[in-house]
Amino acid sequence: MSTQGSTIDRITLARRPRRSVPAAHDRTATTATGLPGSSALRSTFELLERRAPAVGGRLAEHLWFRLPARPAAAVRAERTPRGGEPFEVAWAHGTVRGRVYGDWGNPTAYLVHGWGGWWQQVGAHVAPLVDRGLCVVAFDAPSHGDSDAGAFGRRSTTFVEMAEALAAVVREFGRPSVVVAHSAGGLAAVHALGLGSEPDSLVLVAPSEGVPAMLPVVTTALGIGRRSQATMVTLAERRVGVPMEALDLLTMASQHGSLPHLLVVHDRGDREAPFAGGVRLKDAWHGARLVATEGLGHRRVLWDPAVVEQVGAFAAAAADRVRRSSR
Repeated sequence: MSTQGSTIDRITLARRPRRSVPAAHDRTATTATGLPGSSALRSTFELLERRAPAVGGRLAEHLWFRLPARPAAAVRAERTPRGGEPFEVAWAHGTVRGRVYGDWGNPTAYLVHGWGGWWQQVGAHVAPLVDRGLCVVAFDAPSHGDSDAGAFGRRSTTFVEMAEALAAVVREFGRPSVVVAHSAGGLAAVHALGLGSEPDSLVLVAPSEGVPAMLPVVTTALGIGRRSQATMVTLAERRVGVPMEALDLLTMASQHGSLPHLLVVHDRGDREAPFAGGVRLKDAWHGARLVATEGLGHRRVLWDPAVVEQVGAFAAAAADRVRRSSR
């Protein structure tokens, strides 16, 4: 991807005092590894690396794709914005469920949560986007929230399944003016570009660079040795259906000649998706903008009023372009 002629607009938000966030909001997709860590687990992997690396690889692959327990329905209901209409959309392996807000005839914004999350985590953007004249479609990915299990059961899915579900929802509600995706949900949003989702604009909040960048973090955190890792990667590629190297944001984006307008929102102190990844993404994506925040971390950045305003303005510009192009 060429970066020539790129107009980079760096916006740094002032540091804000740390404030309490409701637990349901603060509970994100997962940690950087997406996996629980403990000394006992590390000891287990060290033993398996010496004596049974194939078993260690199978265990590692199982844990890597295992989702955290879903929050109680009452917790999610409490965080659901008022109004809207529930919907169900069938996809290849089940049904995904969500809610649509605003006038269905307006340009459409899609909200995509992260790994292990649920759509209400992105709910702060619903009302501001509706107020700016967009129809907002928010849904739970397979094996998340209120949606059915994917092909691998209720506690497991893949980024590819998440992308396929997004593409199915887009087929139901129409071409996106903008897709707003959090964390690893950005991988699904970018992968969906090749599945018929063609947004005018894309907002990636606290984006993960991709699976290749996650792999050393996971293996280091859990103490997975090289032989076990080799089995883990082989099994993971078999499950996903593509090489690990292909599940990288920039690799996926480079396969498309025309890319959506991009806004990256990333906190400098993000411990789960390092800020440097957001900078690299902005630098490589023609015309991308970066909003760099301070003190919001990986989760609170979704709810910060200044961030919500920046995303809303960016989405409104996308909606205006879509309206003009449809005349």
